[in-house]
Amino acid sequence: MTKTRWPVLLGVLLLAALPVTAEAATPTPTPSPGKPSKTRPTYRYTPPDTQGDRKRAMEKAGQYMDKIAAGLGEPGVLVDSSVTKLSAAEAARLDAAAKSAAAPMRIAVIPASAINVGSGFSSSTKLAWTGEEIADQLYDRVGVEGVYAVLVDARSESSGRGFHAVQRADKGPTYHVGDAVDEAVDCCAPDYEEMLERFIQRGQVIDKPFYVDAAPWAGGAAGLAGLWWGLTALGARRARRADEKQHLEISRPLLNEEIIALSQQVSALPTTPDPQQSKLSKDVLDTVEKARHRLDAAKGDKDTEAVATLLGSARYGLRCLDALRAGRPVPEPTAPCFFDPRHGPSTGSANWTPEGGTQRAVDLCAACAARLAANQQPDIRMVTVRDRARPYWTLGEDLASYIDGYWSTGDGRRWWFPDEDARRAGNEMRARWASRRAGARLSRAASNVGSSLGSWSSSSDSYDSDSGGWSSGSSRRRSYSSRTRSSGGGSSRRSSRRSGGSRGF
Repeated sequence: MTKTRWPVLLGVLLLAALPVTAEAATPTPTPSPGKPSKTRPTYRYTPPDTQGDRKRAMEKAGQYMDKIAAGLGEPGVLVDSSVTKLSAAEAARLDAAAKSAAAPMRIAVIPASAINVGSGFSSSTKLAWTGEEIADQLYDRVGVEGVYAVLVDARSESSGRGFHAVQRADKGPTYHVGDAVDEAVDCCAPDYEEMLERFIQRGQVIDKPFYVDAAPWAGGAAGLAGLWWGLTALGARRARRADEKQHLEISRPLLNEEIIALSQQVSALPTTPDPQQSKLSKDVLDTVEKARHRLDAAKGDKDTEAVATLLGSARYGLRCLDALRAGRPVPEPTAPCFFDPRHGPSTGSANWTPEGGTQRAVDLCAACAARLAANQQPDIRMVTVRDRARPYWTLGEDLASYIDGYWSTGDGRRWWFPDEDARRAGNEMRARWASRRAGARLSRAASNVGSSLGSWSSSSDSYDSDSGGWSSGSSRRRSYSSRTRSSGGGSSRRSSRRSGGSRGF
């Protein structure tokens, strides 16, 4: 044997000498040399914890504001050490000016990065709070009423740079905080020292109620307004009286004729021993007499309407009297006969088509119903105006009060008048009278001003959106904060907001 086989034989002899067990060990397969393994590594994707990251960022921003608020226990100016646009000497001068101001002012100058809660994967800045809410966060933590301002330092407005201030107080004077923000940005941005100087100067000026300065002029303005109101009301009253006088010239003869005819009809009623019928006859006669007296004193459409309503009630009384004499129950009130109100209450309805008009359903008396059933022309109430006889409902507003009176029950309820043109004429007349009143004219003027301002605002917004980007210069963009308490320390209830403003620059 060769030398290379001796070790192999020796190994075989040793294995044969070992004791044999009941179960043999499972051999571990050895991968063949030169063949790659088919098993691939497993990768597990873990999504980013966006809500958790934002919560932690908000907590960090809140802790930073806690630190700033701790340094503003007393009025003054606090500048974060990372803000390089204000030197220590400038900060000291501003702090002294704020401490000596008439209004209790607490002003903080902080970097935008300290309250940035934007994602680390994005280069955009998203502040933890916006607008006046940034200043309110400082107020919430200090918990003392006064003026609070926060100047956020950054490269540009899109990076979070802005000036935000608010006054919180339930009582005491109101200061020009909002105007102070605007003046500071408009005049001096982005010079922080000049901005804060101007804000402190303007922000401690008391905003007096407008009526204090306007008092000397209020009396004269009120007098002119009262004079205009009186003249306008007088003109509207005179114009309406002229219209009603013309209406009365047409309706008075008609009503007078009807009163005379109805009086004769009531006087011709036979006497009766029945007390109910006797009382009803007396009530009808009294109603006719009331109509006569009202017509004698008539001056306008209200009198005409009242007279027509009384005559309609008298005719209904006559119908009730006829029912009692015949032993029938008292009928319910119904609308007058459309063709002629003198026919009394209607007893039914039928479709009728006027000449050159459209078919309509009308209430009518028994006599007119019989004529229509016989294909005959109903007995229509004709009114002669300027030598021309016309159906009463075609006279428009001249007989609008006449129609309103007959189609009224006298207790505020009305029946539907079937002629659309007549209804439209009456509505247009009343609308014209209402439009002449001083209140209506003032309302129209205010509406026109509001429409003009709305159109101007829409066009201005359209211009800003077309120009693109953030507005600059003296353009105003105020962000009014919520009245609810947001996250952070400080008082559990915010005092009233007296004034405030927010501007980016």
